[in-house]
Amino acid sequence: MFRGRKANPCSNKYTYSKYIDHCQKLHREKLAKMKPAIDNKAPRKPSHFKKNLKREQMMEDNFVRIERENRILLEKMSHIMQKKTLDNNSSSYHYTKSLNKSYRKRELQRITMENKNILRRIQQREPNYNHLKWEQDRKVHESYIKNICEFPYQKGNKQKARAYKKSQDVRLENSRSGLIPSLSADYTRDSTKRLLNKSVSESANTFMPNSPIHKHNELLPL
Repeated sequence: MFRGRKANPCSNKYTYSKYIDHCQKLHREKLAKMKPAIDNKAPRKPSHFKKNLKREQMMEDNFVRIERENRILLEKMSHIMQKKTLDNNSSSYHYTKSLNKSYRKRELQRITMENKNILRRIQQREPNYNHLKWEQDRKVHESYIKNICEFPYQKGNKQKARAYKKSQDVRLENSRSGLIPSLSADYTRDSTKRLLNKSVSESANTFMPNSPIHKHNELLPL
């Protein structure tokens, strides 16, 4: 329908688009005010269906039974604690000691050191993709799109942008809570500097010194 309207000849595109928008607005208002011809509402429920007295009575009896069992258990525990039994006077728990405590401690230290080494290797790894170059290419392509578009250019999809922003917020909250280790400011600054140097070196390598562009200042032999 949209392509068909664009194909129709018109004297002024702006006034024609305003007229189409007005017609669509009137159509939406008529659809919103239209009443149904068939009653598709849910049937009316009787009053005795809204409140189930039998179920409420069974739940109340269940709560009373649980409360009575808890009270009996509490009385038994208090009676046991008040009497002087062997378990209450025993002091053997002061001398209990784990036989593999040192082994578990060494294993925990080993795992912690391995995780630190892995994190250090990941942070020192040079990236394979230059996101700064991608950003520059995106700006160039957006300028091309703005030049060839007939209608105003809109950046991306709003729903995808909101989902991406929500995922970034969740990642930030997880990094703050300690679930995901956050990168240090020094590492971020060094990574950005390395990417800039890499992009500059790539742009410099594109112009070869032996190309004809650099030979226009050389003197030709007589």
